[in-house]
Amino acid sequence: MTSAQTIGVRRSVQDLQQDYDNGIKQPLEDVVRAWKGIKELSPDDPRSFFMLAGYHGEPFDLRPAVDKLTETDIYSYWGGYCNHGNVLFPTWHRVYVKKVEEALQSIVPGVMMPYWDETDAASLACGIPDVLTAEQFLLDGELIDNPLKSYTLPEELKDDYWGDNQNGEHAPYYKPAGYETVRYPLSGLVGNPKDLAKTKAHNSDYPDPAERVSLLNDNVMTWLHGGDPTPENPDPHGVGIYAKFIDCLRAPNYTVFSNVTSAGAWNSASQPYAVPLESPHNDIHLSVGGFDLPYPQFGGEGSTSGQVAGANGDMGENNTAALDPIFFFHHCNVDRMFWLWQKRNPDLKVEIISGYAGTNSSDSQGPTPGVAPDTPLTTSSPLAPFRKANSQEYYSSEDCIDTENQLGYTYGPGSLEELPDQAQTKSTGDVLTVTGVNRAHLQGSFIITALARIGDRVEFLGYESVLSRWNVDGCANCQTHLDVSAHFPLDMLSNSEIASATFEATISHRGESLPASVQLELSVND
Repeated sequence: MTSAQTIGVRRSVQDLQQDYDNGIKQPLEDVVRAWKGIKELSPDDPRSFFMLAGYHGEPFDLRPAVDKLTETDIYSYWGGYCNHGNVLFPTWHRVYVKKVEEALQSIVPGVMMPYWDETDAASLACGIPDVLTAEQFLLDGELIDNPLKSYTLPEELKDDYWGDNQNGEHAPYYKPAGYETVRYPLSGLVGNPKDLAKTKAHNSDYPDPAERVSLLNDNVMTWLHGGDPTPENPDPHGVGIYAKFIDCLRAPNYTVFSNVTSAGAWNSASQPYAVPLESPHNDIHLSVGGFDLPYPQFGGEGSTSGQVAGANGDMGENNTAALDPIFFFHHCNVDRMFWLWQKRNPDLKVEIISGYAGTNSSDSQGPTPGVAPDTPLTTSSPLAPFRKANSQEYYSSEDCIDTENQLGYTYGPGSLEELPDQAQTKSTGDVLTVTGVNRAHLQGSFIITALARIGDRVEFLGYESVLSRWNVDGCANCQTHLDVSAHFPLDMLSNSEIASATFEATISHRGESLPASVQLELSVND
């Protein structure tokens, strides 16, 4: 049991910046000092940013392989230690952020990991907090390169499981030592001569750091609002990140709240429509990592998106996302949303519906080392590779449900403590379901977008982001769990409009063309 005296408070980056601007500089300076410290540690130090960031995806030499495919003589894909698309998504990332916080505290005792409040008024109006994008920071009287803006790799990142470095070529997401992470509108594909040439040509169009930050913030704001914001309603279509975070806080149980796989099954079963925490989480990754919100292609008006073709930042690719420091400020906010859901639903325990979609080790990405395929996931499942202090025992979800008494922290004031009236829970009406997408047939992350045509009118129904990896088609254990479905409530349409509408769906993706094997199927269920 943690005493009240030792409970730390995680504050928003915006609050720390406001204090700094008002002359109370130490809290923000301590955060920057701690981040500078863990980034400067030796790569083999378990507290180093390189080591900690690598637990999420690359570098893969930090872990053993899962299975060897005898026919191809390479190792099968399993997706890293991170849990996505299953019920351990909130708890695994909760412990992950805590481990980074402990590393920061080893540099500056008592410092707490701040969160980027992605739905507060400042983010809705301006985008990412300045301290996360500024080129430099004044620390202890010295102007230094801002350690929160990017990360320069001390060692190369390679994916030998996918045959990197074979025949003198690298896979697209190979990163050499000295590579600095990038965000929208830049590209970070530097793995082989062809990609490197394209990236240099693309990035040369954006030489001005201030212009890059402006484009990034415009893109993030477009994703936050979902298009056409008004002073009275920041997300009038109810499809942006702002509305999705609100809707996920109304999820009916932990299993559905926790991940996209479980929520997809829930929505396919004609339940009251639910949005999982993982959905807006994915959206932030793609907005920072190189995707425009595809809304304008459907004739929408009022979008401020930069519409930068060819952007390919690290946050948009699961293997490299955690190498960008903004990842942890984002995930601290994701954890705060989990904390808010728990506060709003004190009678709903962190319980897993046995046998439900998203409750199996092979769901979405395949099992981690030491976990057999098709193993049921429970609240006692290990959250590898994170071990308890002075122990060889892994954390489990049961060890991190109570942030104050088990992990020693709580959250300071932030947005969505009270939910606005205009964003109500989705109705129990008709839902458009899009199927026919297998992640193994697409390169990298992608977005499924849907619209309805009623006569001359086009109604934007929404989008679903899928945070993925460049190549997943060798997943021997999880091939049957790679199908992606997307669900779009049709609340804005009357019954007669639904009957007469023509529904369309498209995929925005990294590849040059959509594989013929991807055949979208659309259906309306009520």
